[in-house]
Amino acid sequence: MKRMLVIGIGSCIMCDDGIGSKVVSTIQDNLSSSCVDSLVGETDFQCCFDEIKPDDFLVIIDAMSQEKEPGSVEVMFLSYALKNRRRLRTQHEFSLLDLIDLYYPKAQGYLIGIEVAEIGFGFELSKPLQKSFDKICNTVLTTILNIKEEIDSA
Repeated sequence: MKRMLVIGIGSCIMCDDGIGSKVVSTIQDNLSSSCVDSLVGETDFQCCFDEIKPDDFLVIIDAMSQEKEPGSVEVMFLSYALKNRRRLRTQHEFSLLDLIDLYYPKAQGYLIGIEVAEIGFGFELSKPLQKSFDKICNTVLTTILNIKEEIDSA
């Protein structure tokens, strides 16, 4: 059975950019009780990469800006995210995705992107993301647990 590793990335001092880190921090106990490993990586993508094992099933949670409804959650195959990472608007230039593509180009998993409303200096999420934070966390947790169930039954 493959290990599932959930990684939340994003800067917690850049408003909504930190949504991936904040969501994983919030759902970490639920993930652990379901035998899912997790890491709140914030902006330390090198540390995140060092935790990845070659056969891990990865789920990366990050902020995205795709001009959709703030707080909406988009799930895509990691292979798609790796191939299209230049078109996916994330805050990070050289990133965890670049390292994964370089060292583990056949890595299996998903990228879960959460649509932002505001990126800028600040410790708080924007009002739209604050308002929908519980819903975002529940959606992400449910998605991850459904993915785990599919992996375990395969």
